[in-house]
Amino acid sequence: MRIAVPLLVLAPAVAAAQTGVTGTVYDSLLRAPLRGADVWVRGTEVRAQTDSAGRFRFDSLTPGRYTLLVSHPGLDSAGLFTLPVPVTVTGRDSIPLRVATPSLATLWRRRCGQDLLMRSDSGLIFGVIQDASSQARLAGAGVLLQWLRIIQTDSVNVQTLPRHLAVTTDSTGTYYACGVARDMKIALRGYAQRDSSGLVDLMLGPRGVGRQDLLVALSAATKPAPAVLRGQATTQEQTPVWGGRVSVREGGTTMIDADGSFLLRNVAPGTQWVTVQAIGRAPFGQAVDLHAGDTTFLPVTLGPLPITLAAVRVERQQSRMLHDFEERRRLGSALGYFRGEDDLKDLASLRSVFTTLPSVRLVRGSGNTDFMAVLPAPGAGGRGWCVPTLYVDGFISDWDQLHIYQPQDLVGVELYPRPASAPPQYQQVATGCGVVLIWTKYLK
Repeated sequence: MRIAVPLLVLAPAVAAAQTGVTGTVYDSLLRAPLRGADVWVRGTEVRAQTDSAGRFRFDSLTPGRYTLLVSHPGLDSAGLFTLPVPVTVTGRDSIPLRVATPSLATLWRRRCGQDLLMRSDSGLIFGVIQDASSQARLAGAGVLLQWLRIIQTDSVNVQTLPRHLAVTTDSTGTYYACGVARDMKIALRGYAQRDSSGLVDLMLGPRGVGRQDLLVALSAATKPAPAVLRGQATTQEQTPVWGGRVSVREGGTTMIDADGSFLLRNVAPGTQWVTVQAIGRAPFGQAVDLHAGDTTFLPVTLGPLPITLAAVRVERQQSRMLHDFEERRRLGSALGYFRGEDDLKDLASLRSVFTTLPSVRLVRGSGNTDFMAVLPAPGAGGRGWCVPTLYVDGFISDWDQLHIYQPQDLVGVELYPRPASAPPQYQQVATGCGVVLIWTKYLK
């Protein structure tokens, strides 16, 4: 389903068929000529592509009225899609056509009802919310958007501040969220009645405009039937990816088969965030619309990681890290708490893993984080809490990444309530909080 977003163009121009038709396409969002745009005449085979200066040319057109169409992947990703321009061709000399997309300020005036002022968060996200079963647009539904704003407090320190924005859909089921971050990942979720979509991510590009439609499975009197996600993971060379993992952020996880195929059953219908990971490949993440009682096919192409480490070095380092974990667990250090593979295999979720560890309290995370573990803050007399530093497979991570793991994916977990009690290579004394180490089966 697409929303018609009016685009700003100049008045129809008059061109002469004898000398051809020329013109330029300008991207007002980027404030630059639009290179590589497809330009064609509706109902004909006449087609051209803009050059580096945004210029295009049709060699000949018979006199008459036409509709010129302009499209570009960058405009599609911003939700602006195809730009129609009325053109009249006569026998007189050609007048160059000038086509322009709307500026961000124009979109703000039209969709936000105010002028775009100087502000750090000036992005615009729009879309529609529909019922996953009937495809009916949902008026009065809500959308909650969350992101982090990083503020530099002095020459060496920064502070992260959570931001959020709640909007509702109009009578057509359309929402406009004005004033979100242009340079940070946005987490958004749609709500209707007592139900919601999954939590999905959206990163606005340099244009500062993006579209995200959402499906919500309304429960009504009966619970919607689960959906099925099926797909194929390949490399850019069209060879199957195997040994990787596919996860639904608020659902299950499965491994990729040897032929690159994967299958996930009993997934909650609606728009859900799906991630695909494989060793040596760049991770993939996408919002996917899943329909109750239906199967959705998702083709995935995984590119190579930007940096490739020598396999022998990585293997030796991985083996050593797991050996060190097992040695610390065997010695039973009085400074930390340990859970091994046997302790984890029968647990239902990572939340249940952390509930087995002493002194841990679970709180709702911000942004994309489902939950965070907090520990008693040192020197607070039991009245304060702090977020421990998290390591996954020896690398500093954040709690946002834990949604892709299940207890059965882990080899072990270590908890050190005091930063100085952690192994030296993982000590983060400056934070004043403890350390959590998670070891996955990817290291085996």
